[in-house]
Amino acid sequence: MNKLNYEKNTQTASYEMGESVFVLLTCTEEDDPESFYYFKQFEKKEGVILEVIEHPRLQYRVKFGQAEAVLYHEELTNGKQRDVPKTGTDNQEGWEGDKVEWYTQKEVADLLGVSKATVYHYGKQKKIIKILDPHRLHKEARYEKAEVDRLVYEKQSLPTGMSPNDVAKKLGLSVQSVYKYIQDGSIKAKAVPYGDERITYVISETAYQEAEKSLKPTETQRPKKYEYYDSKNDIALYQRFHSSKIPEARVVRNEENVFGFYLPNIQKWLTYEEGMKTYTLKPSYSIHQPPLDYKGYIEFQVPKNEVVFYPFIDYLYEIWGMENVRMREQDSSVLIFIRAGERPLISEVFGIADILPNLINGEMHHEEGTLILRSPYRKTSFELPNELLEKISDLAKQEGISISKWVEDKLSSKIK
Repeated sequence: MNKLNYEKNTQTASYEMGESVFVLLTCTEEDDPESFYYFKQFEKKEGVILEVIEHPRLQYRVKFGQAEAVLYHEELTNGKQRDVPKTGTDNQEGWEGDKVEWYTQKEVADLLGVSKATVYHYGKQKKIIKILDPHRLHKEARYEKAEVDRLVYEKQSLPTGMSPNDVAKKLGLSVQSVYKYIQDGSIKAKAVPYGDERITYVISETAYQEAEKSLKPTETQRPKKYEYYDSKNDIALYQRFHSSKIPEARVVRNEENVFGFYLPNIQKWLTYEEGMKTYTLKPSYSIHQPPLDYKGYIEFQVPKNEVVFYPFIDYLYEIWGMENVRMREQDSSVLIFIRAGERPLISEVFGIADILPNLINGEMHHEEGTLILRSPYRKTSFELPNELLEKISDLAKQEGISISKWVEDKLSSKIK
C-alpha cells in the first residue's frame, strides 16, 4: 500500500526535438490492459518528437501520422540503447496532493486473488475506484484503498471449502459432471461471486463427504456408468474413432477427467469438439447392443500395455455392447465387468488363449465360434427377520454397496 505523494527519478533528456522514434510495449495485456492497448495503437508506427517535457517527469509529446501521444522515455526507442541516469528524487503534489491511500493494480490482484485483467474490469464496473492519472505520472494503474479493502473483507467472509475442480479430481469426475450434480442437488454447494460478474461454488468438507458416499465408487463396487461413458456425446472409454485424416483415435479422459480423443500417431489429446470439427472423426463401430438378461458378471483385468488390450475393447463394444460391459480405469490396467451370456467370437487379432490369462473372476469357454461367459455367483435366497434386514440394508447403504455384497463381505471375513 502506498500514498499518492510518490518518489520519482529526475532524469535528463535522451531524445531531441524532431528525432524519429518508435513505441516499445513495456507491459502485457494481462499486466495492464489499459496501457497495453494505448501502446498497441502506435506499435510499428514511426513517430517524431514534437516536445520534450522534463517536469514533473521526463516525457515526450510524439506525433504518429495524424495522432499524438505523450510517452515516457522507457516507452520509446530509436533503435539504439539509451540509458537515462538517475540523479535524485523529489516530491510531486498537485492534483493528487490529497494523499488518498491506494494500492497498485498488482497489489489489488494479489489481495483479491485475481488476475490484473480482472482488476481492470472491476474498475470499469465501478466495483473499485480507479485513481485518474491524466498526466501519466505513474506506470501502473492505482485504486483507492477503501473500496479494495471492502472487497477483501467480503471475500474473507465468504464460505470456505473445496472448488468444483477439487471435488472433480477427488471423485474421479469431470468438472462438468460436478456442476451438473450441484445443479440437481446431488452435491450441496454455496454460490459465491467470482471474477467478472460470474459465480463459482464452494463445497464444504461435510458436503463433500456426503457426495463421496453416493458418487465415488468403492473398489468393491462395480463401475458406475459415468466412469466409462459420456452420455452427452455418446462415446465410451477407449472406443475407436477414425477419419480420412486420422487412421486411429481413442476416447480417453485428460487430467481434468474430461472425455476427448487421443491420437496415438502424434501423441496428442483433443477435445471432443476439436476431434469432430477439425479432424472429422467418426466412430469405427456402434457401441450399442440389446442388454442381456442379468445372470451376474465375470471380471477381467487387462494391462494397458498388452497387445490384446485395444482389440479386446473393440470386440466388447462392437459385439457385446456397452449395455453389457462396465469398465474402471486403473493406473496401468483396466477392470472390465461383462454380463454373463453368449456372443460370437469373431476376431482375426486374438483368440480365447490371449484373453484367458486376464480373467480374474468367473468362467469362460469357447464353443463353435461362440464365447460363453459364466458368472461365479449362484442366486440363492434365505429368510431374515424384517428388523435384521432393515439394519443390514442401512449398513450396506453407509458403505455404498448392495445388501448382497455386504452379506458376502461379512461371511467371507468370518469364514477366513
